[in-house]
Order: sequence, then structure tokens, then C-alpha cells
Amino acid sequence: MDADFEELSHDANIIARLKQLSETAFKIQDMVDLVSDPSLLDKLSNTDKIKYHLLLSYSLNSLFWMYLRAEGIDPSKHRIRSENERLKKAMIRAKQINDKNTLMPHVDINAAKRFVRNSLWDVKQKKHKSMETEINKSEESPPT
Repeated sequence: MDADFEELSHDANIIARLKQLSETAFKIQDMVDLVSDPSLLDKLSNTDKIKYHLLLSYSLNSLFWMYLRAEGIDPSKHRIRSENERLKKAMIRAKQINDKNTLMPHVDINAAKRFVRNSLWDVKQKKHKSMETEINKSEESPPT
């Protein structure tokens, strides 16, 4: 940025901040060009596409918020505020759906079958074994 600052040329702080703002604006433009590539979107899964769209929408709204602030307009009274709140709710909902799909416990069917099989017992076998042990004990002990 080779601008003539005229009466502000003696204030190094303002010149440094304006140069930094200009460099940042070019970086933001490069990022927007990068994310607007349609081939990038084709490679993503559905959940990643949702995250991508939400992040892109929120980022653009935040940039517009900063633009309003730079123009001296109070963004809290602008309708962009309600749009940001709507996007926050959508992000929370997307996170809940993602957590539900990834963090929800699933039943291991084979383990459940083993638990059920080993916890069930046949009454006849238990009685039979206990009777055998009583018979063995009575045979081993001498009669009195």
C-alpha cells in the first residue's frame, strides 16, 4: 500500500495499522478465493459439507459485521445480529446430530449373547449337581 497519507504522514502508528489492515484484507481475499473452489466441496462427506457451509456462512457474516463496524454502523442493531444467532443455533444443532451419531453407545450383540447365555442356567442341572455332591458326601462319611 503506497498511499500518500498527507497530514497523517507523521503518525507512524496509524500508518502501521493501515498497512496491517490492507495486508489482512488481501489475506482474507486469498482465503475466500481458496474456499470458494467447487472441487473442494465435492471431496467432502455430508457431515463435512454441513460444517463447511456453516463455517463459511458464519465467517462471511463476521466479515460483514466487521465491515459495519468500520463504517461506523452499530451491528448489534442490524439484522446481521439475528442472522449470526440463527447460524449459532444451526451450529449447535449440527453438533448435537454429530454427537448423537458418534457418541451414542451401541450394543455389542455378541457380548450381549454371551452375557445372556452365561447368566442363564438350567434348574435340572443345578439340582442334579447339588444332589450328586450330597450323595458323594454321604458316601464318603462313615455312618454313625
